[in-house]
Amino acid sequence: MIKIETLSKSFNEKKVLNNLNVEIQKNKITALLGPNGSGKTTLLNIIAGLLNPDQGNIYINNLMVHGTIGTKKVNLKPFERQIGYVFQTNALFPHMKIQDNITYGLKSLHLSKAEIKKRTNTMLKLVDLTEYAQAYPNQLSGGQQQRAALARSLATEPQIILLDEPVSAVDPQYKETFRQELKKYLQTLEITTIYVTHNLNEAFMMADNIAILGNGHIEQIGNKKEIFDKPQSEYVAKFTGTNILKGKATKQQNKQHIQIETNNNTLLTTTSTNTELIGKNVTITIKPEDITLTTKKPTNTNNSNITNTLQGTITEIIQMHSTTQITVDIGFPIKTKITPTMIKKLEATIGDTVYITFNPSTLNIFT
Repeated sequence: MIKIETLSKSFNEKKVLNNLNVEIQKNKITALLGPNGSGKTTLLNIIAGLLNPDQGNIYINNLMVHGTIGTKKVNLKPFERQIGYVFQTNALFPHMKIQDNITYGLKSLHLSKAEIKKRTNTMLKLVDLTEYAQAYPNQLSGGQQQRAALARSLATEPQIILLDEPVSAVDPQYKETFRQELKKYLQTLEITTIYVTHNLNEAFMMADNIAILGNGHIEQIGNKKEIFDKPQSEYVAKFTGTNILKGKATKQQNKQHIQIETNNNTLLTTTSTNTELIGKNVTITIKPEDITLTTKKPTNTNNSNITNTLQGTITEIIQMHSTTQITVDIGFPIKTKITPTMIKKLEATIGDTVYITFNPSTLNIFT
């Protein structure tokens, strides 16, 4: 487990991290997400001991590695923290063979030659590079180099592994395979991992939990469902590509629904959201995937299955890899995602009038 309390760091007059607090679960993969410049690498460097914070306490498995206890200041050196670190660029020694790159860190532990050889061979086998033990880094692909860097970091048996954009140097055609292999390695080793990325799909694939870094602190941390289904701030909602609406919870319509007024539209949400919101201004989020698009106005003949239906005009159609993103103006823009097959079936284009529908239970609401 990694526990960080009130961590701050500034460069010149720019505060990159500001009173940051977070706990990273033991033996889990936690993706650290955030845009470029949000402080992801700075945070990793501080955890690893390569950079000192301006203030804050850091604990690894309940042991303080940086901070203050009473009048005593603690700041363990990087090698004392038992942390492995794989950088964006693999940082292998170009003049050393792959086998020697892996043994480099082991020699500093004063292990026997037999133990060093055993660990090196184990790591080479783990990352499927045994046949490249005598090769130099420039003789390997980007993915193979990153696997070698991972092996070097894991050879010292760290308690924690920090991965900073580990697939950035991997050839595009091999990235998906490398991610799958990397996740398998980490799960096999059951090691506490912080995986830095700015790619939502990558985080969703790789991580058990996701932490969103923004405005100098952790905006939200939780499992993948919590982050994508229930964002707790506008920052998180925008970052995850979720629709954001502003409105006011006006009244409880029946035992099951709360009425919300937003941009001259009336929406219903389930009472499980929170009846204490009534009378308050609220922020509403809804995932594009939870919205259905039709060219004919739906009819609701079953009152027990109430849905929200809004009329609008298509303003944008963007073809993605496996989905089509359609923006509909309903007094404000709202994005939907449907399959290419469905867009062909709808025969809809920019300027067409359409209807969007979504279940009240799909709305996420916070003040």
